[in-house]
Amino acid sequence: MAIYGGLRPYIGGLTSGEPIIQGFKIASAEGDDLFQGDTIQMEAAGSVTVNNADSAVNIVGVLSGVEYTNADGERVYTNKYNVDTTRDDNIAYVYTNPFQEYIIRCTDGAGASGTITQAAIGASADFDTTNNGNGTSGLSGITMENDTLAVTARVRIVGVSNEDGSNPLMQAAATEYTHAIVQLDPATLQLLNAGLA
Repeated sequence: MAIYGGLRPYIGGLTSGEPIIQGFKIASAEGDDLFQGDTIQMEAAGSVTVNNADSAVNIVGVLSGVEYTNADGERVYTNKYNVDTTRDDNIAYVYTNPFQEYIIRCTDGAGASGTITQAAIGASADFDTTNNGNGTSGLSGITMENDTLAVTARVRIVGVSNEDGSNPLMQAAATEYTHAIVQLDPATLQLLNAGLA
C-alpha cells in the first residue's frame, strides 16, 4: 500500500513558527511531475525541478505547492505540477529555510511500512522512492528508508514521532516510531554550498 505525504514541515522544533516559502520558476518545458513534499533542485537555467535521488545536489528545499494559469485563464494554486509544455507562468513554492525540520513516514526501502527507535536520532537516511506521487491528492510518495541509517545521506534524523500525540521523551528507549523528524542534509543544499555542480 502506498504511503503519501513526503516531507511535511514540522512545527515545534528548532524552526517554530511559520515556515519560509519562496517562489521559483518551473520551466515551460519541464518534463517531470512535482508533488507537495518532494525535494526541489535548482537547474542551470534558474528554474527548478524535482530531485529525490540519493545523489541529489543543488536542492533549494521542499515543494509546498504550485501556481499556474489554467485553460480558462484563471490562476490556480494546487499541490502538484503535472507535466505540461504549454505554460510559461508556472511557479513552484518551496520551503527554503535550510534549518527547517520536516516529518516523514518511515518505510523498509521497498515501500512498505517501517519503524525506527530513538537510537536512530543523529543518524542520516536516504529516501525510499518506491511509491510514486499521488495524482489525486498531489502528495509526494517519498518516504525515509529505515534500512539505510548511516553517517551521511539525504536527511539527518533529529527526532521521532508516531503522530499520535505521545511524547517520545517519556517513552521507553526501545519504543518503535512510524515517523522521523528530519532536516535536509546540508551538503546537498544550494543555499549552503555555492558552486555545486
